[in-house]
Amino acid sequence: MWKPSSSAARSRNSNRQRSLPPGYVSIRDVLEESIPVGRFVNVAGLVKDRRAPMQTNRTDWKSALTIYDKSIEDDPDRGLLLNIFRAQSEMPEPDAGDIVVVVAAKIQSYRGEVSLITHRSTVIHVYSSNKIPKPPKSAKQALQAPLRPADRPPGDEVHEYVSRLYDSIDKGIVPDAADFSMQVEQSRNYKDKFRLLSEVGDSQFCDVIVNVVRDPFDQNGTTTLWVSDYTENEHFHKFSWNSTEISDGQDGDPYGYTTMKSAVSNNWSGPYGKRSLQVTCFGLHAEFVNQEVKAGNWIQLRNLHVKYGRNGNNLEGFLREDRTAFSSGLQVDILATDDPDNVDDRLKEAIRRKRDYEKVKKKQQKNFVANEAGKGGSKRKAEDQGKINSKTRRAHERAKIYKDVEEQERENEAKLGLNELIKCENLGQPIVAVYSIVEPIPWTTTVNGHEVTLTLPFTSAKYRANVRVVDFRPHKLVDFTTWRKTTEYDMLSDHSSCSDSESDDDTGTLARYTGEKIWEWRFALLLEEANPKRKGECDRLWAVVDNTEAQLLLGLDALDLRANPDDLDKLREKLRHLWGNLEECKQRELQREVTNKQRITAHQPPPSSPPRPSSSNQAQTGKTELAVSNKPFACCIRQYGIEVPEKDPKKANASKGKRWERIFGLFGTKISS
Repeated sequence: MWKPSSSAARSRNSNRQRSLPPGYVSIRDVLEESIPVGRFVNVAGLVKDRRAPMQTNRTDWKSALTIYDKSIEDDPDRGLLLNIFRAQSEMPEPDAGDIVVVVAAKIQSYRGEVSLITHRSTVIHVYSSNKIPKPPKSAKQALQAPLRPADRPPGDEVHEYVSRLYDSIDKGIVPDAADFSMQVEQSRNYKDKFRLLSEVGDSQFCDVIVNVVRDPFDQNGTTTLWVSDYTENEHFHKFSWNSTEISDGQDGDPYGYTTMKSAVSNNWSGPYGKRSLQVTCFGLHAEFVNQEVKAGNWIQLRNLHVKYGRNGNNLEGFLREDRTAFSSGLQVDILATDDPDNVDDRLKEAIRRKRDYEKVKKKQQKNFVANEAGKGGSKRKAEDQGKINSKTRRAHERAKIYKDVEEQERENEAKLGLNELIKCENLGQPIVAVYSIVEPIPWTTTVNGHEVTLTLPFTSAKYRANVRVVDFRPHKLVDFTTWRKTTEYDMLSDHSSCSDSESDDDTGTLARYTGEKIWEWRFALLLEEANPKRKGECDRLWAVVDNTEAQLLLGLDALDLRANPDDLDKLREKLRHLWGNLEECKQRELQREVTNKQRITAHQPPPSSPPRPSSSNQAQTGKTELAVSNKPFACCIRQYGIEVPEKDPKKANASKGKRWERIFGLFGTKISS
């Protein structure tokens, strides 16, 4: 936390500030957070420490410099760390005492310390100390050749400042050339100690990236927490689902769902199987974990000591304070998951493993419940096997029929005058009438030797249909986007917000309103059969358009439409190609309903009373009709089911307190304008 300095110190700092080139700041201002974290700044200082470049997990390399200027020369222990990420050929390697000029570096707070980190736009200039002249001469002659040809050289004001800085600053804290070289060489001896939990063994010291799966517990000055990176280690304690005693489980049961014995508490929420490591923290680490870390955090533990615990059966982790000369202080880092561009690839992979684990866990839990209820059986499997050949034959027959009518369908589509601006996938699939899509599907099976026909709540199927839009929800375009809070899975390129791996635990709590927001598309279209010859008793259906399919349909990213009227206009223009003047007609109808409600509230007679001449019939009824005018188009529709709450046990056909509800959704359709 930054604290104001004394008036004398402020005066001295002010005098130093006057000698800075325009646009540059003092190192003291950066370290004391006078400038907010996240800002880009220009600084200059003498080099007193350097770490040799080492390759990262990506394509770039990392190095670090520690610099100081006159604003902190009275405190030899202070310095500003500059973290550099670049290609190896572009990495600066200044000597002790050289002056480094840094342009457009970002201020960050890492492990509780303020430092700088480079950006692709950051420029670094190095002035050789043995070539810097005394002022008022310019230091231009000491400027080393740029490592990146596109970097612009500094101006005369910076050259002159470098001369003044080098001449006036206390150089007593700069190590001599031999000590400096030794420090750089020692930094080359870096050993990558990163390990997956599946790779750790007894008596190892390693670095891990893990998810905290249970809130830390403080006891007698130490803090214990359980962590996982969603890999399995045979020497870890095994947690079993819905169990009370220890068991080694069964082959083919890595998650421990079918094991009915375990010594762990029923409060354990996972991950199950041998995927979690108990870590005990001491001293500074225990204090930090107890105060700052909570369940759900992703953390990095450095120099974690892994060995067998007291019971001699399971591996445990121990994080003690490192009191050697090369101690890096706190060895626990809380990792951010809200900046995909700067997230460690190893963290992304761990989050991906967690997501995949959650999916498998839910599936296996459902299978376990089904097996316990006695569902399934060898007889049913034999019956299903016997039906394979008949199903194959029917598939061939349907394919032949589709081929025969394909040409006829093309002729029919030409007669409909489909909107050519709307494109859809699966052009080889036959057109299905809307009434056929919404028709309930009967399913015949055998129960206790008797044939029974059931109506399925839904089927997982996809169709291609010719339709037109006749209504939409919400009523206002400005409500076509909604927001949700960010999650750790958002950084994954293959993640969808509709994934079943997401938790519903925040529903109905204030937690969903906290944190960063992500805007998503969420609307529905009422689609009507376009071919009058194919209309049946039910020729309309509501089709949901989720975020991913709306992005494809519109070619636009979701955002706050109320705060961005220009983007709202773009959306309106896009949808005009899809539904013509539907919005105008709908808004006129809504306005008419509002007017009627106001009239009724005011106890006014309808506009048709008293009678008026027939020549003004429209004015009499108050209905200035505007017919909907739009073109039909081809689209893809999918049918699926979702679980919804159900109070009536007789209707709860999905699970306890839940029933299946059939949903239709638009997919694979695009407005190409």
